[in-house]
Amino acid sequence: MRFSEIIGNEALKESLVKMVQGNRLGHAILLTEENGGGAFAFALALAQYVNCRDRQGDDSCGVCSSCHKYQKLIHPDLHFVFPVSSSNALSESEKKGPISDYFLPAFRELALSNPYFTEQQLYDAIGIENKSGLISVQEARRIFEKLSLRAAEGAWKTMIIFLPEKMNLDAANKLLKLLEEPPQGTLFLLVSHNPERLLPTIRSRCQPIRLLPLTREQRRLTGGTVPDDAEFREIARSMLEAGLAKRIIDLFPQWEMLADLGREKQREWCLYMENYVRKIYLVANGLHDLADLSPQEEATIRDFAAKVKPAFYEKAFAALEGTLAAIGSNVNPKLTFCDLGNRLLLAL
Repeated sequence: MRFSEIIGNEALKESLVKMVQGNRLGHAILLTEENGGGAFAFALALAQYVNCRDRQGDDSCGVCSSCHKYQKLIHPDLHFVFPVSSSNALSESEKKGPISDYFLPAFRELALSNPYFTEQQLYDAIGIENKSGLISVQEARRIFEKLSLRAAEGAWKTMIIFLPEKMNLDAANKLLKLLEEPPQGTLFLLVSHNPERLLPTIRSRCQPIRLLPLTREQRRLTGGTVPDDAEFREIARSMLEAGLAKRIIDLFPQWEMLADLGREKQREWCLYMENYVRKIYLVANGLHDLADLSPQEEATIRDFAAKVKPAFYEKAFAALEGTLAAIGSNVNPKLTFCDLGNRLLLAL
């Protein structure tokens, strides 16, 4: 992928090119995005640029043999790691320790058709659907094996890790050792949605870069559609209205609906709710343009912005982060969302 093909974050493109041209590119970069926000596309473009044999100033040439292989995601020095789980498509031996390599054909197909894919789209594409993906210690060992070899063709061996926060502790500790003493000519590109869930020691060894969120129009230009999120929006609206009215009984239907969703859908709703609360905060503080409201939510968001107390936002974000942690720990979903509803009601 070339930088010119990426939509949005124009200043970041210039910054990354200058880092490469000035030999200021670190061995590990942590790209943080909103889900589906383009960080994976940036990782691909940067990996292609550093190994391009005929760079055209601020972009890769797109025609050399290295670029051709990068554009098909088959360059021998380009490696991918992403969260996986057991699947019926795997053999019995593979199910015991699933790693990214077992799912690479489906992953490549997804990434080539839509480099702005979301976490759930990844799980759907590789066939684990409602299961929560994980990066295991077996995966970390495989990373060691791949990076211990010399670069086959390029100057850099590139390891793109999608959602490194999905590593278990053993895998994270093994990756930390690699980041502390990286093999020569190795470039780590970590694409994260929640970098605060990474070990602080891993974050400290990476150069952090946060992508600006794509606008609704930019998301349309990526080739995808902007989801209406009608069901998620209705649950969010109902919970906040019940909280403002201090009618705990009105929260019961919302708890039930959320508890009945699969874990990944529950997690998606929490992230949606965080963004919904963020929009209310922006409108309440006179930053309507930054809120990027859809026509369906404009009137409701403005109404909440006029009613919600300033102290609500910090408490709401803390409650939602706690809910995300509970979902990841397999806490009973009815208890989890009952607790969330109570906390939001008290915060309002």
